Order: sequence, then C-alpha cells, then structure tokens
Amino acid sequence: MSYFLKITEPEKSDGQLQASYDMLQTMFQMVPKVFVAQSIRPDLLEPVVQYVNRLMVETHALPRTTKELIAAYVSKLNACAY
Repeated sequence: MSYFLKITEPEKSDGQLQASYDMLQTMFQMVPKVFVAQSIRPDLLEPVVQYVNRLMVETHALPRTTKELIAAYVSKLNACAY
C-alpha cells in the first residue's frame, strides 16, 4: 500500500517549520527526511526537534559522539537500515 504525504521541503518552508528546519540543519548539517515527513504538523515537529537536541546534541553525562555510537549500535542490533 502506498501513501502520499503533502510535505514541505526545507527550501520552501517558513515560520515555525523554518525554525525547526534551521535547528535540524545546525544539529546534523542537513534536514533528515524522517523530520521532513513530519512537516505536515509543524506544531508537533518543533517539540520533537527540541527533544532530539536535548537528548542527542547537548552534552550532559555523555558526549554527543558516545550517544551517536550507542544509537548506531542499537540500530545495528535491531537490523535497522535507517
């Protein structure tokens, strides 16, 4: 079964969505497609972006590189292609 989502690409965004995309661009040097797929609800995307920033980017108990290695290892264990 195929679905079609009316997404907004980063270069065509504005307002709240543009702010979320800008933050993602800063965090990842790109806007991952998994976030673009959520562009249909910018009001829900913004808190997700804030959460990812706090969880993965900001340094707390572990540095970002360690957190990303853990995430990559868990993805490998789960056979996740993403």
